[in-house]
Amino acid sequence: MSKPSIYLISIFLFFTCVFAEVSITGDARVRPRLDIMDNGAYGIKSEDFYYYYRARILIAADIGDGYFFNTRLGHNGTTSKIGEFGTGLTPSSTSVPGAGRGSVDFMEMYFGHTGEKFGWSAGIIPITHNPLLDIHYYPSIILDKPWDTYNNNAAHGFNLNYKFAGQKIDLKLLVDNNEGKKIVDAFFVETSDTSYGYAVDSLGHIVQDTTISLSTAADSKTKDQYTMYLSYPISLMGLKMTPQFLMTLADAGNPAPMTYGAELNLPKVAGFSVSAFAGLTNQSVTDSLTGTAAYKGWISRIKLVGKLGPGTLVASYDMANTTPDIVAAVSSKFTYLWLSYSYTLHKSEKGSLVLAPTYRLYTNKIEGSREYNRAKIELTTQITFK
Repeated sequence: MSKPSIYLISIFLFFTCVFAEVSITGDARVRPRLDIMDNGAYGIKSEDFYYYYRARILIAADIGDGYFFNTRLGHNGTTSKIGEFGTGLTPSSTSVPGAGRGSVDFMEMYFGHTGEKFGWSAGIIPITHNPLLDIHYYPSIILDKPWDTYNNNAAHGFNLNYKFAGQKIDLKLLVDNNEGKKIVDAFFVETSDTSYGYAVDSLGHIVQDTTISLSTAADSKTKDQYTMYLSYPISLMGLKMTPQFLMTLADAGNPAPMTYGAELNLPKVAGFSVSAFAGLTNQSVTDSLTGTAAYKGWISRIKLVGKLGPGTLVASYDMANTTPDIVAAVSSKFTYLWLSYSYTLHKSEKGSLVLAPTYRLYTNKIEGSREYNRAKIELTTQITFK
C-alpha cells in the first residue's frame, strides 16, 4: 500500500474518531391555525387564520466516560416558532412582508456528566413542561402552557441528580434574573481646590466642578433571584407518583412563590394511559409600587393518551384558580381543554412525518370583570430527522 493511501486512510480514521460521537437531529413544522378570541368583558371578538412555522436542530457530543455537550438551535420566539408566514425581519425597508425571515438562537446549551449514581449539567438546561411551572411562573394566565410558550422549555441554571432507591432525585437551580448588585458609596469630596488639582464625583470620575461639597451614602445590596426545583418519582401501591416542589429565592420584598404538587399515573382505561396532576401555590409578598399582590392558588389536570385507529389520541382537561390575599377577594378561574389526534404519515430509520389536528379551548373568568375565551383549531405537520 502506497504512503499516500496510508495517509488518506489515517486522515479518514482520524476524522471518523473525532466525529463518530457527534449526532445531529432535528425537527421542523408548519402549523395552519384558526384563532378565535372572545373577550366578553370588553365586547371584543376576533378571528384570525395564519401559519406558524419553526425549525430546531439538536447537536449532541459524547466525549467519553459520561461527559457530554448538547445544544439546540432554533428561534427564540414564543414556542420556539420562527413566526408566521409573511412576517419576520426583512432584507430591506422596501421588501414585501413575505421576505421576512427569523434568526437562529441557542435554545439550549449545556454540558455535564452522566454516571450510574450521579449526574450533573450546567448552562441553558432543558426543563420538561408540567403544570406546576405554569402556575408558579405565570399565575395570571396559568393555562394554555405559558411555560412552554414563553420559556421554550429551558432555563439558565444547573441540574443535579442522584440515584436513590432505584429512582433519581432531580434538583435544578434555575437563575431567574441576574439583577443582584452590591454598591458601596463611601464618603467623597467634590472640589476644584488647587490643592487637589482636580474635581472628583461620587464614582471617582474627574469632573469640571467649581463647587465644594461633602457627601455620604449608605451601602445598598440586592440579590440575584433563583428558583429551586426538586422532583423524585416513587411507587405507591403499584402506581407511579412524582412529587415536585418549586421555591423561589428572591430579594426581600420581591415576589417569591412556593409551589408543590404531584403527578400520578393511574391504571389504563380501555387501553388508554391515564394520569392525574394536582398542585398548590402561594405567594405572600404585596408591593403596591409594582402592583404585586399576595395570592394563593391551585391547579389540576386529567389526561388520557392511547391508540385509536391508525393514530394516537391525546385528551386533557385542566382547571386552575388563583385568589388574591385581600378582603372580599374575587378568584380568577381558568379551564383548558386539549384534544389532538396524531397520525404518522411516514416513518423510517431516518425520521418521520406526522400530522396532528388539534383543538384547544382556553377560558379565564373573573366575576364582574372578565370573561375571556380563546379557541385554536390547527393542523400540525411535523418532520423529524436523525
